[in-house]
Amino acid sequence: MITNFSKIYKNTLFRYSLLGALLFVLSLMIVAVSVYYATVTSELNRVDKLVETEHSEIQKIYDENGFQAVEREVTLRTASSEGLYGLVNKRVAIGNLFFQEVTKEDGELPLLTGLEPNEFNKVAFLYSNPHSEENDFKDRRARALVGPIRTENGVAAILVVGRDVEGTMRTGLKVRNAIFISSHIALILGLISSWFLSKRFTRRVDAFNKLADDVRLGNLERRAPRNYSHDEMDMLAEHLNGMLDHIERLMKSMKYAGDSVAHDLRTPLTRLRTRLESAAIKRENTEDAEVFFSAAEDANGLLKTFDSILRISRLETGEKRELLINIDPKTLLDDLADLYEPSCESAGLEFIAITPKGHIIKADRGLMSQAVSNLIENAIKYTPKGGKVKLELLKTSKGLVEISICDNGPGIPLADRERVKSRFVRLDKSRTQPGNGLGLSLVDAVAHFHNADFILSSIDNHNTKRPGLRAAIIFPKKNIK
Repeated sequence: MITNFSKIYKNTLFRYSLLGALLFVLSLMIVAVSVYYATVTSELNRVDKLVETEHSEIQKIYDENGFQAVEREVTLRTASSEGLYGLVNKRVAIGNLFFQEVTKEDGELPLLTGLEPNEFNKVAFLYSNPHSEENDFKDRRARALVGPIRTENGVAAILVVGRDVEGTMRTGLKVRNAIFISSHIALILGLISSWFLSKRFTRRVDAFNKLADDVRLGNLERRAPRNYSHDEMDMLAEHLNGMLDHIERLMKSMKYAGDSVAHDLRTPLTRLRTRLESAAIKRENTEDAEVFFSAAEDANGLLKTFDSILRISRLETGEKRELLINIDPKTLLDDLADLYEPSCESAGLEFIAITPKGHIIKADRGLMSQAVSNLIENAIKYTPKGGKVKLELLKTSKGLVEISICDNGPGIPLADRERVKSRFVRLDKSRTQPGNGLGLSLVDAVAHFHNADFILSSIDNHNTKRPGLRAAIIFPKKNIK
């Protein structure tokens, strides 16, 4: 589960879709909260202005008609409106607030106590009707202005003018809950849609990746799947298929040209070599015989070079891999060890072969035999007399199958190890040796054909004269049985 989520989270479309969903939810919350506060705050401000106006009106009544007029007005308003009133001094205490249980959320509402007689105070409080059994009339929220009724000589009384805001606060609470629920729903829907889109996108991208792997491995007949939706991915598939059609035509043309050249050149070269060998045999024990034998050898070398070039070209242009089968490289390597051990003895070299069984790889036996032969011949060619050549089959610490050929010769400088894998590249020190510069290039092509790695490295970096060379072909796990 965690692995699947990690894979999905790495998907670019999922991350962008999720980001879009989060931004949408954030925008929704900002708008909703703004509406909430604008609505609730606006209503509360309206209530505050209303009680201020009403307080001012009652003050004006006192200024014009005296305190008895104020008493009558408060009594009248208490009976005829939905307001909350309280008028109190040392002589009277009138208003509907004195028939309610009035408290603040954090304690008792100080209508008289704790107030300066000449100050105005805005208060928020809770009130309940003690004579009502309905829950709706308990702990209702209200706002009020508490202030003095002023006279020329001081304060005549304290007047409380308030309004019930329970409905406004409940509406605000509903809006807040709606914001909370809708945000979570939007986020969940965003996650689901992001997951759904990423799954569809991932399936199509995986198909393109599989196509790329197959084409890289030489299957030029594969094509990208299309759903004919004419979207961006479908257009990409169409362009990729057109490109692959063009590449396939070019590869077929190259292969046809190579086969034609092979047929047109190989036959006359073979005839030339045969005739030169026949001429040399006929002129045996003469001065011309050596010349003919040398020319025949050159023709034979030319044929080998030509065959190598053609073989490399076919491997690089996508030769079929259907013939790859599961083999135990031990039998192949043992045959090569028997073949090259006498050559090593003739060259004054020690030959070591370590080939345990049980390491199965998927390979073309003929190609692998040719590649390993080239590496062994190179090791024999460049290892000084008295040195040793080791052929080893092993499994690496990562569980990969490795075929390596090691020697204690002059090795290859680090800067040249990739360059020598190219065609016709020969290092300056090796130009005096026979060869065409195609041996390592062919090995590299065979390794690539098997989706394997071809690695060159030194054995002893402290020995500057004879660091040795390790040439290894390492097969990937997916190519191992």
